[in-house]
Amino acid sequence: MFEIFKSHRRKKLYERPLPEAWDELLHDHFSFIAELPDDERELFYRHLKIFLWEKDWFGTHGLEVTDEMKLVISASAARLARKLPVEVYDRVKEIGVYPKGFKPPHDDEFHAAGMAHDFGTVVFSWDAVKEGIAIPNDGQDTALHEFAHMLDLNDGVFDGTPKLHTYRDYAPWVDVLSDHFDRLQDNPDRYDIIDEYGATNEAEFFAVATEFFFEKPETLKRDAPDLYEELRKYYKVDPIRREPTIFRED
Repeated sequence: MFEIFKSHRRKKLYERPLPEAWDELLHDHFSFIAELPDDERELFYRHLKIFLWEKDWFGTHGLEVTDEMKLVISASAARLARKLPVEVYDRVKEIGVYPKGFKPPHDDEFHAAGMAHDFGTVVFSWDAVKEGIAIPNDGQDTALHEFAHMLDLNDGVFDGTPKLHTYRDYAPWVDVLSDHFDRLQDNPDRYDIIDEYGATNEAEFFAVATEFFFEKPETLKRDAPDLYEELRKYYKVDPIRREPTIFRED
């Protein structure tokens, strides 16, 4: 009964139109939206609206969470998940927004740009989110990174392997991502396919690889076609074909 109610509620959220000014704002921030085929754009908006209106939002340090903040962060979540089941973000309960980098609990030295928690809270520095979308092809996007972590959590643990589509998908996924992760850990100075932060652990490797998949797809496919293919199969999108970058990659 609960699932029927939730499905009905989400259908109403999806059918609710976005204000025209909000849609214009989305297109101003995200050029890839205009490149999506009609069916895929519809899926993108479905995810965006459900995320936008279903999650709880809060600001910190006196920050008021604006419609623009909600739209940009929701669009980033939808960008990753547009071909995935709408339930993939069910573990996300609330989104917190800091004005700028923040100190995580029990760490006075480090300033974080974002954090994903297994109890369902995802927090962002708004400055970091804006920086991530300002340059769409540098392989660094805080929102994509943190939402990749939440997709990873769908099987119950942050381990770099999200809940895949079939049992047959796990063996090649583990083989390919483990190989690249080991190479990055063994020699980060020579492994220049993705950012060395991916060597932190398997969960960070998946999140960083996701950033590169969506922001530097040509480079990733050229340098690591096997890794690119595993991510393409999981996300069910091909950024090279459907999300041409604004600037040519080196």
